[in-house]
Amino acid sequence: MASDHVFISYITEDSEQIDELQAALEAADFIVWRDKDKLWPGDDWQAEIRNAIRGGSFVFLACFSSNLAKREKSYQFEELTLAAEEYRLRPPGASWLMTARLDECEIPEIDLGAGRTLGRSIHRADVFGSQKSAQIARLVVAIQRALGASPGTPPASVKDAAVDAGRAGSDVVEKLRDLLRNPTLVMDYDEYMSDLRAPIVKTLADREEFPLSIPPGKADANLVTAWVERIRKYDDLLAPSLIPLKLIAMYGSQTHEQELTKTMQVVAQEATQRTGTNLLTSQHQYPAVLMTYTLALGAVTKKNYSMLRAATADVEVSALGEPRMPFIVTSGNQSVVGIDHWLAFGTVLSLQDEGKGPTIEEIEKLLNGRGGRRYTPVSDHLFTILAPVYQQQFAGDADYADAFDQIEVLLDAISEDARMQTDHYYGSHGGYGRYTWRHRHSAQGPEADMLNEVQTQGAGWTPLLGGLFGGEPERAIAALEAVQKLAGSIRSSRW
Repeated sequence: MASDHVFISYITEDSEQIDELQAALEAADFIVWRDKDKLWPGDDWQAEIRNAIRGGSFVFLACFSSNLAKREKSYQFEELTLAAEEYRLRPPGASWLMTARLDECEIPEIDLGAGRTLGRSIHRADVFGSQKSAQIARLVVAIQRALGASPGTPPASVKDAAVDAGRAGSDVVEKLRDLLRNPTLVMDYDEYMSDLRAPIVKTLADREEFPLSIPPGKADANLVTAWVERIRKYDDLLAPSLIPLKLIAMYGSQTHEQELTKTMQVVAQEATQRTGTNLLTSQHQYPAVLMTYTLALGAVTKKNYSMLRAATADVEVSALGEPRMPFIVTSGNQSVVGIDHWLAFGTVLSLQDEGKGPTIEEIEKLLNGRGGRRYTPVSDHLFTILAPVYQQQFAGDADYADAFDQIEVLLDAISEDARMQTDHYYGSHGGYGRYTWRHRHSAQGPEADMLNEVQTQGAGWTPLLGGLFGGEPERAIAALEAVQKLAGSIRSSRW
């Protein structure tokens, strides 16, 4: 987050309050820009702010008080005009422009295009009165989310599971710790994994609980709401298993690989349904995708790449008599919503995660293509879901976000490699993770960094030592080159 900037637009009469706001933002590791005349000579400030907006790591925070109404002229209007011009150039839903009131005042109704105005359409914080400190804290969180470093609000079931596991002497943690530490308890471990997956698979296979067909008809807000509720049912079902899966991925060894692969294979096979309504059969892949992400984060956190291989490249499924192939080739976060098919559904899920539950009218606009759809909604949701699970493994949201980018790149590379090793083309490519939009204006994305690593380290690159890419640097390079090309194509076409 060290490259994330916040530009504060204000008037000099409010400097004392802005000092307090700046201190809170800098404490959250943001770089604060103010007093543009001291930062850039002449008209350079306009170019710098435009470049920062286009760079994607920037929030323009316009602060207002009653003092502005007493002025006939103010350079702040020039700053706001620039922000409005840039806002009109971007798709609906852009979140880099925010406002804050420093007292009970009116926000200027500056036209932002498409019927939007600064006073009625933009996120606002009231940083005054008895709740001032709390409101400043909420504003900091809103800025963090706007810049993609902070997750939304996860389900209570996942938070509760993480809290329970964090308690001293947790039964979940202690039992699994004993099984992973003692290689002679492999039979007990196998039984533990069987008990872990059995209720999950049984419930997923219950067609009354998770039907795969619905009557034909036009998608409406009720269908979207039901789809989102079903994702949350999947989350609740898997919540008790997320901490165990994390620990197995982090600390498992060779004796634990086979049963982990079997567990993933059983769930992935249930997820691979080809009979039913496409909307629901695609959504039914979500539990296996969530498990894959959970295991990937754990494995990468401890550089336990043999367990990542066991959870991905070694997991094979078949469908309708077709040859068996790795599940990671057939599915991924984007398969749940399709490339463009059901992005409106996923967008509502993401908005709810962020506490912005859309109205029926807003959902209908999304369905009709008139709202700001998210291009990576399932990836964004997974980022939110796993945040409490991995809270103890990362120093802060920024470190967690970077690690999440890394595992998505690696999962895409494993998928591309598996695709290159088979003659049977199957499913869509990956490349639709959060890392595509988070680094859309960076000089070099995380996929390029990873490619540089394997090119530099060759056969000594750690994932190869864990058996990924067949242990061959050439395969890893080819896969990451494919990921880099696809990510570049997605960024240029989407953003």
